[in-house]
Amino acid sequence: MRLRRLMVWSAAVVSLAAVTSCAYFNTLYNAKKKYNDAQKSERASTQAAVSQEFDEEAGAVITRTNQNTSVAASVNAEIYNQVIVKCKHVIARYPKSRHVDDAMLLIGKSLFAVGRYDESVSALDSLTARYPKTNLREEAEFLKAKGLVKGEHYDAAASALTAFVDEHGGSDYGAEALYLLCTSLMQLGLSDNAVAALHRLEKDHGRSEYRYRAQSDMGAILIEKGLYKESLAVYERLSRSRVPKDMRYDMWMGMARAQVELGMHTEAIVTLRNTREVQLSVEQQPRVLLLRGRAYAGADSTQRAIETYKAVAKRYARGTYGAEADYRLGILYESIDSLKTAQQFYQEVPRAYSGSEYAEDAIKRAGDIGRVLRLQATEGDDSPEAEALRTFSMAEIQLIQFNNTEKAIPSYEKIVNEFPDTEFAPKSAYALGYIYGVVLKDSLKAAEWYEVLRTRYGVPKAPPAPVPADTARTFVAPDTTRTDTTFVVPDTTRVAPPDTTHAPPDTTRAPAPPDSTREPAPQPVDTTTAPADTTDDGN
Repeated sequence: MRLRRLMVWSAAVVSLAAVTSCAYFNTLYNAKKKYNDAQKSERASTQAAVSQEFDEEAGAVITRTNQNTSVAASVNAEIYNQVIVKCKHVIARYPKSRHVDDAMLLIGKSLFAVGRYDESVSALDSLTARYPKTNLREEAEFLKAKGLVKGEHYDAAASALTAFVDEHGGSDYGAEALYLLCTSLMQLGLSDNAVAALHRLEKDHGRSEYRYRAQSDMGAILIEKGLYKESLAVYERLSRSRVPKDMRYDMWMGMARAQVELGMHTEAIVTLRNTREVQLSVEQQPRVLLLRGRAYAGADSTQRAIETYKAVAKRYARGTYGAEADYRLGILYESIDSLKTAQQFYQEVPRAYSGSEYAEDAIKRAGDIGRVLRLQATEGDDSPEAEALRTFSMAEIQLIQFNNTEKAIPSYEKIVNEFPDTEFAPKSAYALGYIYGVVLKDSLKAAEWYEVLRTRYGVPKAPPAPVPADTARTFVAPDTTRTDTTFVVPDTTRVAPPDTTHAPPDTTRAPAPPDSTREPAPQPVDTTTAPADTTDDGN
């Protein structure tokens, strides 16, 4: 009887272990299957082209897709999150299983897939620290280094990739690792080291497409850093190689961009003709047109440039491309003194896309043109208002653009003394108080002008908050049309960003002086030495 009970108990234990093992493997198997399905879905979403047509304006074949990639990406992200949950469940329930490292790697890969790169790096660090001898270590270390690149931690990425290629240079990940090392070193400004890594990439993986991709990315990084001569040298050498078709768009666009920045506009037009051999995507087409418009404008083909930009503005009326086209149309019309038309295009920029990098400058330019148009409207007008407007505008130019208080003060004083009943008189009194109090540090003189502002124009006395001398050029005249009695002095220690969510205000009125305290953009470094020729014959 006792023996029988023991046998029954043993059978139950074995059965329970089998059920437990089955549940464990099912969970991990399902997690792997979901991950692979999401990977396949991503590849399919980028390859599902349904139609191709030749576009006359772009001069190339346009590839169109029928898949809503944003919806597909959202679905895949949910699948990756399910994979993470399942793997964490496996690790928590079966911490001593020999497949825990599989689950940890799958978590790192899923985090990477959804763009959570820092979390992916941490998860993979935990894997290699917990299982230093796992047979998954090579893949984990490569993915960790790749996550550092994606997260723009280039110092750490360069160290990790250097260690990886030294230990696993001949692996399946070797070519991509060297490619990532090249781009990371370029981002760090270590061009000589990047070229050395490129030489190793060509030597060890001469048939890999990453050798071309590395050079293309190096050229793009040099452009971002303003090193246009070096960038052009890289692209020219790359163009003499047998570059794969799917990389030629980046090559021709990079070369043309460098040529435009160097003033080689005719050469850029010729380079852009090469894009006709490429099947352009819907996203690539407006980029070609915008760059072609810049080349036409620089080559004095103003009318062709205008036609090109208008084609983009019409087709992409709302969005980043339409905003850039409107901005560049404004620049062109301003250059040919069609100020009213230029102003209209500048005003369209924030309407097309309020988040555009050109929106702030477009609003400022529209305001400046409005001031000029108003001044032009007063020519020949000898009325007190017209004379006061011209004098006030000249005072603003001297104070804001040239920081010349000696010439600005007499103009402001003239307005207060000779045109006391105009709208510019209280603004001039305030400006004088500001100049003496903030710029010249003469509190007595400042108090005198604030007293004029109070007694003559009913604005309560209130000197502005003290600011550093170099912010004096951020002066903004107060609104003297307000009916309340509370005088709020503007904070001159900072300048609020413009509201680009609405159309620009009426720019026919004299706007407030622009902020000119910003430092000028750094000039590109003169680099005359291009990276060594690493693309002799492409073999």
